[in-house]
Amino acid sequence: MPNILKDFWPKKWPTKKQWKKLPEVLSRKEKIILLSLVFVMIFSFLYTSISFYHSRTEVVPGYGGIYREGFIESTKTLVINPLYASQSETDRDIIEVVFEGLMTYDKNGNIVSNLALGYGTNDNKVFKLTLRNDIYWSDGEKITTDDIIYTIKTIQNSDFQSTLRQRWIGVEIRKASDYEIYFILEEPSSIFPENLTLKIIPKHIFEGYSPREFRYSEYNLKPVGSGPYRFKDVKFDSSGNIEYFLLERNPYYFKSSPYLDEVSFHFFRDIEELLRAQRRAEIDGFVLSDNIRRNIEEEELEGFVNYRATLPRYFSVFFNLQREGALQDASVRKALKYATNKNEFINTILAGKGSPVNSPLLLDFYNFRGGDVIHEHNLEKAREILKDAGFEDGRRETEDPFVFTEDTREGSQGEEVRNLQRCFLYLQEKDEDIYPDGEVTGFFDEKTKEATIYFQEKYREEILDPQNFRHGTGMVAGSTQEKLNELCEGLFNKTVSLEFLVTTLDDPMLMQTAQILKRQWERLGIVITIEAKSASELKEEVIRTRNFDALLSGTMLSGIVNPLPMWHSTKIDDPGFNLSGYENEEVDRLLEKTMVSLEEERENALLSLQEIILEDVPAIFLYNPDFLYSISERVMGIEERVLVNSSQRFLDIDKWYVNTKRLSKNN
Repeated sequence: MPNILKDFWPKKWPTKKQWKKLPEVLSRKEKIILLSLVFVMIFSFLYTSISFYHSRTEVVPGYGGIYREGFIESTKTLVINPLYASQSETDRDIIEVVFEGLMTYDKNGNIVSNLALGYGTNDNKVFKLTLRNDIYWSDGEKITTDDIIYTIKTIQNSDFQSTLRQRWIGVEIRKASDYEIYFILEEPSSIFPENLTLKIIPKHIFEGYSPREFRYSEYNLKPVGSGPYRFKDVKFDSSGNIEYFLLERNPYYFKSSPYLDEVSFHFFRDIEELLRAQRRAEIDGFVLSDNIRRNIEEEELEGFVNYRATLPRYFSVFFNLQREGALQDASVRKALKYATNKNEFINTILAGKGSPVNSPLLLDFYNFRGGDVIHEHNLEKAREILKDAGFEDGRRETEDPFVFTEDTREGSQGEEVRNLQRCFLYLQEKDEDIYPDGEVTGFFDEKTKEATIYFQEKYREEILDPQNFRHGTGMVAGSTQEKLNELCEGLFNKTVSLEFLVTTLDDPMLMQTAQILKRQWERLGIVITIEAKSASELKEEVIRTRNFDALLSGTMLSGIVNPLPMWHSTKIDDPGFNLSGYENEEVDRLLEKTMVSLEEERENALLSLQEIILEDVPAIFLYNPDFLYSISERVMGIEERVLVNSSQRFLDIDKWYVNTKRLSKNN
């Protein structure tokens, strides 16, 4: 081989002049071959160089750029203050970007350190929190425990009307140092750690403000916060409505510097205006309600990624167990549960973007072992339950008439008292003085006591004289019960009809849900009427007064499962959230246990009370729509996560980016 090379290798390299003559020497075919070889050599060199560069470098986020969120809302003001965060979803979204919590949530929904390094407790009653010593407000002022104390004291002061006040009533605060603080509770609470996700406000900004000045301070529109971005500008249109709200990178942010230079929030009058901005690439993200999104074709959102998350919420039907009628019968409620086909809601209303809900506690969301519950849709079983309960042709005669047997007095409550009040109203038809302006409340109040005394003295010979009483006692017992049973005999022999009213919000999704329920339940021979109310009517005329047979509504839970407000018997009346009027002593005991127990014992109590509630059927749990939000493909670094509320989609906005660069893998 060496000899061959020696023979063929030129002894003298061509001169520059000879190279210029080369095209004249080569034939057309030889020229093409030569040019091809040169092109291959250049391409190979470039490809090898680029491959070498790519193999030794990697794409990483780059600094710069802006993210623009679109809202369908017309507003002349914003309240960017965590103490009023629950009043507006728009405000809450911006607050999430401007303020940080003492603690926060990781991508799995667990509470983790943030402004605070962490907290500790031995008894769920005294909590010690340690603050970081390297955190600053966006104006450069240091954050200390004084800011925490000021924030909580302001929340606790009713004059400031904070929406968070209920969560902090009875919590004592003790400062140990500029970076250590104690929270002392009146009673142990296993859910208190969620309070520690509180977003605090700067004392040096708000101190000295009166409640009115505080509520209308310019710092609620131009906030000083602790989050990754801080206020830069706000622009109003000619009508005085906010056109956009602009934030810039916070140079004092305690975590790594955010990649984006700016984040802005743009306001649009309607969905058409927002979608025009989206098509013109003037916004990068938005959230649409379930009703609006169902009417938009996927092609209209081209260039956007639809992110999906599950929130701790559900839609359900609450049965009013405090009202007379068929729904007081557990057999009827069980039959309705078996007659409910939850998959129809998922497929018809949500287009598959949601999941059925079978538990009042969403224990699968909170990752509790054994939290899964299977729902059986079985129409024939539902019909058998009603038949066994004695319902024929949609009605049932009472077989065991009620008689007074329990001793009751002022302060008593329950079914015995309700029937006493019904009896007095019945007797009033003949004697209008016995129970004037009386009501059936189930509570033995002063009016009921006066009616009892009047009744006893009216029938003195049979009630008082045998006992040698000169005046009525106001207590229902013995001879008083006997006379009531005599005079009200037959009053409680009534026909129970399988018919009731379903009340709900005048909302397209809920109205469609109600129509499907009506169709499913009427297959059992039940007569269903649907009543739609505006949001204000539903709150004031229905929920506060508990004026409904069945209420179809949505429920939002918290970051730590806490069923006590919804199912404890002390929460039946407004402002409690026990909408069904559900009473069960064992459930009450278990609920109270969940508030003080440690993790494993608390989990067992939750599973036990879940089983009892599902057996009693005070409500039927229907579905949980997926939370969907759309973001432009150009925005990167977004990680799907467990969200406790919709605003938490911005929890990692400091990691979002639109620019990239390449760095050596050794760096």
